[in-house]
Amino acid sequence: MATVIVPSPLRPLCEGAATVEAAGATLGELLRAVDAICPGFWERTVEDGRVRPELSIALNGHAHRYGLSEPIAPRDEVAIVPALGGGR
Repeated sequence: MATVIVPSPLRPLCEGAATVEAAGATLGELLRAVDAICPGFWERTVEDGRVRPELSIALNGHAHRYGLSEPIAPRDEVAIVPALGGGR
């Protein structure tokens, strides 16, 4: 199973858990599997068939605009990273 690092704004959906273990062959399948464990997760991470624009995905430490069809291996680490605001 892959490890999903849950950002603090989404942890209430996961009973406060900072990580969730789930299985999925693609990023989309993985997010659906997390949604089965943490209801509401899909709606907070996906919009119009893609990862919400205010979120980035880091796959094994490499941040990128991954699509839902991105392959996920069983031992991958997927971090969901909310956009940071502020500054000048």
